[in-house]
Amino acid sequence: MTRRLPPLKALRAFEAAARHANFTAAADELSITHSAVSQQIRLLEDYLGQPLFAREARGATLLPQARDYFAEVQSSLDRIASATAALKSPDQRSSLRVCTTPSLAMKWLIPRLAGFQLKAPHADIQLTTLGRQFFDHAEAGNDVLVRRMPMQRPDHTCVRCLDDHLVVVASPRFIERHHITDIADCLGHPLLQATGGLAHWPRWFELAGVRVPSQLPGPAFDHQFLCMQAAMNDLGLALAPWCLLEEDIRADRLRLVFPQPRLPASGVYALYRTEGPTAVLARQFADWLGTQHWTLESPS
Repeated sequence: MTRRLPPLKALRAFEAAARHANFTAAADELSITHSAVSQQIRLLEDYLGQPLFAREARGATLLPQARDYFAEVQSSLDRIASATAALKSPDQRSSLRVCTTPSLAMKWLIPRLAGFQLKAPHADIQLTTLGRQFFDHAEAGNDVLVRRMPMQRPDHTCVRCLDDHLVVVASPRFIERHHITDIADCLGHPLLQATGGLAHWPRWFELAGVRVPSQLPGPAFDHQFLCMQAAMNDLGLALAPWCLLEEDIRADRLRLVFPQPRLPASGVYALYRTEGPTAVLARQFADWLGTQHWTLESPS
C-alpha cells in the first residue's frame, strides 16, 4: 500500500513555526528565509485543504483544528530523529541533565527511571537535586527541570505532567495505637508539616469543616520526604502529596487515615530545553513523565 504523505519540507516548516508560534524564528532555526517558511506552510495548507495558522503582526497562532495535527507531526519527527541518531551511532550514548527537588527525586522519579531507560537505552540520566528555595537559580546547563510548580525560561517549554492532591497518612502502628475515627481527632496528635507548606493543614481542616486554633501541634521539616519519614517512624500524621506515596503505601509503611477530604495540590511540571543537541531527548523525557501516574486507584 502506497503511503500518501504531505510534502516533508513543509512538515518541518510547519512543526518549527508551530513550536515557536513565529515564522521568523522558524526560518532562523531552519536556516531559510521567512518567505520560504510562509511558502512551505501555504503548500501544506493547500495540500490539507484548510488553514493551519492565524497570522498575526507579531507571530502566528495554531488554529484549534491544527493542534492535534501538530502534536502528531512533532512526535513523528522526534521519532525519526531518534531512530536516525541510533542508526548512525548505535553505540553512542547521550547524557540528559535532569534537576528536581529531593522529595520528587526520592519518592517519584528514581523509582520510575528504569522505565525510561527501557524506552531510551542509550540515554544516561544525570540527576541532581535542589531545595525549593534554590530552584529558581538552577544552572542553565540542565536539560529538564522537574518540580511541583510551573516554570519559565527562554528556549524552554513547560508542561504539566500530572495533577495531584494532598492526603493524610500515618504509619500502621500509629493508626492502630490511636484509633483515630473522626477528623477532629487529628487535632490531638502531632501534625507533621513540610516548610513551605505550613498553610496546608489549616486548609485541609477547613475543607473538612473543622475549626482549628491559630497554632497547630507538630514539628516542621525542610523536605517533604523527611516529613513522610517522620510519619513512618510513628511521630504523627503527615499531609503528603499523593504522587509521592506509591512505594510507601504499597509496602504498608504508610496508610491513608482518611480518604477525604483531598486538598488540591499544584501537580508536577517539567521544563525542558527546546533547542540544542539534547532537545529531542529532553522532550522525550518530558513526554514520558506525563505517563507516570499511579497504577493504584486514587482515594475516592
